[in-house]
Amino acid sequence: MSDSSKELTTIPVGHYHRVMETGNPIRRAWHLLKFSRVLDAFPPGPGLSLLDVGCFAGSLLSLADEARFSRQLGVDILPEQIQYATEHFGTERRRFQTIRSLDDLPSLPGPFDCVSAIELIEHVTPAEIRTLFRGVATLLVPGTGAFILSTPNYLSTWPLLELGLNRFSDVDYSEQHITRFDRLTVKSRLGRIVPELGRWFRWDLVTTTHLLTPFAAAIFGVERACRVGSSVPHSRWFMPFGNLILMRLTRTHEPV
Repeated sequence: MSDSSKELTTIPVGHYHRVMETGNPIRRAWHLLKFSRVLDAFPPGPGLSLLDVGCFAGSLLSLADEARFSRQLGVDILPEQIQYATEHFGTERRRFQTIRSLDDLPSLPGPFDCVSAIELIEHVTPAEIRTLFRGVATLLVPGTGAFILSTPNYLSTWPLLELGLNRFSDVDYSEQHITRFDRLTVKSRLGRIVPELGRWFRWDLVTTTHLLTPFAAAIFGVERACRVGSSVPHSRWFMPFGNLILMRLTRTHEPV
């Protein structure tokens, strides 16, 4: 476990899910819109299988329709967060499981049609990022499997937001975010970190989200802000300065 991953153990169990449900309007809209944009980027289904790597308290899967994603699995290294997710969101079709590290990914019961890693890669080392991509490549359905990632965009106002959060919130991101990306260089940087990336995956989408709409929730309300933020299809959003980078890759037929 990297030092930044150890810092995650200090975050209260279920904290971010409570923020999403009952926090101030901007933070609620931030999390709800993030998960909505991720789910929008996956195939429409129905009957898909979905693995969420680094699921924390299970918020993404709690919003994933069980008809569209009929088999769901969330994994994380934090057993207390997994227990919370199981107690609050576990169903016959939605399970949560503790893993020791990203090295455990190939042992999971695949294959999966879809895999997500939401704001995970900034918390881990380059070596762990390569382990993540190798594990996901092992688990995804060859030729069609979709891999969605998001990470903060350091070519945006995110560095300023991070300074404010470090000072005024209960989480210090300067200690957690150890591998940083920006919209213009994320593809090339990941290609250097994971030399096999171009063999295992095909790039489908690199875009950003969370430019202004989460902040509009303070004026117009959470529901309206999220509706506006989801109104533009991913493929038509070319602004590189949104606060989050959103990426979709498709698994090739090449063996791992």
